[in-house]
Amino acid sequence: MLITKPSEDALNMASVDLDSLSKFSNIGEIGIGLDYSNNQLANEMQNQFPLLNWLMGTAVSQRWASEASQGSMDIHKDTSDGLFKVTMPWMVGTTPPEDMSSECCWIPLELQKCGGRVPLYMVCLKDCNPMMENMIYSNQRFQDNDMTNYFQRRGEYIKEARTRMAKLSMAWYSAHNFILGTSKTTTKTLKPFHGLLEVLEDSAVLHQVGSQILAAFDSLSVREAVIGTGGEVVYACHPLVYESLKRAVVPGQFGQLPAGWTNEGGELRFNGHRFIQDKMVPVDLTKGTGEIWVLDSEAVGIYLATDLIPTKPFIREMNATNDNRNDGCMTECTFYYNYGVVGATDSNKLAVVTDVPFSGSILGETLNGLDYIVTPQTIVPINSK
Repeated sequence: MLITKPSEDALNMASVDLDSLSKFSNIGEIGIGLDYSNNQLANEMQNQFPLLNWLMGTAVSQRWASEASQGSMDIHKDTSDGLFKVTMPWMVGTTPPEDMSSECCWIPLELQKCGGRVPLYMVCLKDCNPMMENMIYSNQRFQDNDMTNYFQRRGEYIKEARTRMAKLSMAWYSAHNFILGTSKTTTKTLKPFHGLLEVLEDSAVLHQVGSQILAAFDSLSVREAVIGTGGEVVYACHPLVYESLKRAVVPGQFGQLPAGWTNEGGELRFNGHRFIQDKMVPVDLTKGTGEIWVLDSEAVGIYLATDLIPTKPFIREMNATNDNRNDGCMTECTFYYNYGVVGATDSNKLAVVTDVPFSGSILGETLNGLDYIVTPQTIVPINSK
């Protein structure tokens, strides 16, 4: 039998190149899931609120909480604007003497009271998902290869993780509103709320320029000597402002710190009052300045209807029907509610030091690309650039 050599064209027609073969084979591509378990949070969680924690523990806050627990808070709806308003804890004093110059005796002084009314605002978060999703994710757990971390935990039902994220989000949004909210502010993060910032923006609160920071604190010391302190006085500022202060408050030629200042174990104090570092206290990275808030626990406080993560009475469930069969013809929503107010009983015991300059070591290129950390806009900021 004569065997002839096949032509090159015939060989090409009968052959299959590797590119074509790879399209037909799924070996190594099927049944192998991506492993996301090797992950870490991009930065520290921004869910610590030191200034708010202090505010919630002031004497004013405790008096409000006591009234609320007894059901005796003075809350009424203002018909002029439709807002519920609460009376601040009363301040009591005595009247000035009456003119008795034509009489042989004085008469007793009398009592007088002072208590302003401030508006209550509600904050809320809604968490809505198709019913079909909720059913599936209530029975599906995170596995070893999933992106398990603080938010998604191995062996946890997906629905549980979603609920925890909703509660953490509610706490984060609420904390920012309680500190930075005003009745006229609306942003991605802030809703109208009578917060600490609105209290400090009142014209009755002292605003002092702090470009010469040591001189500014000397002035505060004189003011404190005149009016006294009712409770614990604290200075709230951004960590960058605190670091700048530490570089400005240094020993003089005789090895002593400026009058009133101490620095023990790296903790700076003025007249014995501590500093609270909180990233919510405003800074201006463009100008290289920040603020310091002077607060007295007997003069300012917060009332909240429930905790930062609302308790059961402040959580509502609602269902809405639709015509989408893939969703189960229904959307299920959970609403988290809170309401409250920040108020002051004595504006003279509060102050804002503005335009406090950053130290030279913080200016320049030191903070380039760190805006997302300096003033975080989410629970775990990540540099996506």
